[in-house]
Amino acid sequence: MKTRQIAFAARPDGEPDAATFLTREADLPELSLGRILCRNLWVSVDPYLRLKMHDRESYTPPLQIGEAIPGRSVAQVIDSADPAFARGDLVAIQGGWQDLAVVRAAHAERVDPSLAPPVSWLGALGMTGMTAYAGLLSIGQPKAGETVVVSAAAGAVGSLVGQIARKKGARAVGIAGGAEKCRRVVEDYGFDACVDYRAPDFATALAAACPNGVDVYFENVGGDVAATVTPLLNDFARVPVCGLISQYNSASRNSAGGPDDLAEYMRWILVRRLTVRGFIVYDLAGNHPEFTETVAGWLRAGRLREQFTVHEGFDRIVPAFLGMLQGRSFGKTIVKLAEPV
Repeated sequence: MKTRQIAFAARPDGEPDAATFLTREADLPELSLGRILCRNLWVSVDPYLRLKMHDRESYTPPLQIGEAIPGRSVAQVIDSADPAFARGDLVAIQGGWQDLAVVRAAHAERVDPSLAPPVSWLGALGMTGMTAYAGLLSIGQPKAGETVVVSAAAGAVGSLVGQIARKKGARAVGIAGGAEKCRRVVEDYGFDACVDYRAPDFATALAAACPNGVDVYFENVGGDVAATVTPLLNDFARVPVCGLISQYNSASRNSAGGPDDLAEYMRWILVRRLTVRGFIVYDLAGNHPEFTETVAGWLRAGRLREQFTVHEGFDRIVPAFLGMLQGRSFGKTIVKLAEPV
């Protein structure tokens, strides 16, 4: 059996474009014992894939030219060689950017539509939601009355971080690009304030939004945004480093900041006694066995809002990814490929 598939064609110099990818027909592996054949229904496009396009060390191996693009998906089982799943079951899998996928049943997560809409397993109930939940609670540890600042607050992870911070009694201040995104972060997600990093008075406005300083800075951006937040950090502030999207297109190890920038940042770490920890979701997931039940309950009660930017059709996967990197989406970006049957 064959599948339509998107693969890595060329390492981009700066921003990726359509020439970074190629579409091909590929053979699927045999449906051997313990595996399931799935049709992808919704595919996720995620910023971490840009990091994999550099030929340098990261927390996952770099993509090789010709390699199929990986990615999380919600899919429907169409054939099964494992008793745990039957035809018609909905699953969350590493299905990649393709129509069909054969995966190990042990690596598939059952999707229960009675808990939440299936797309939530790409949003609040999936890797995105766990990243926000575990990163904030395990590393940020917000307390009632503290101030939590979230960069990329209109994005998939950031929008959830601010809402969870509010549930812990903290003041949530977002940073986003443009007045419209800032408006929606406050009105749709209930942040206490949101500041436009593109505005000429960004530093002044951020300081005004954080009159008591910053106790937790959830880092998704890096670069100039991080440099503006850092002097506002209180003693013993916590900084979960989830992403550095402003630096993802930098080909050079030093292009995003030189020794003087690092020396200044290290000075703040010492002077303010900061806790700065990078993480990926799999580091922390085991700390929170309550995650699915808790977040599904919030969704059902309308106490947590997730937003999707939805594209439709296989040919929209690459444009959706490029648009997401350029900041043209709101919330979680996904691509709908098929309807469940």
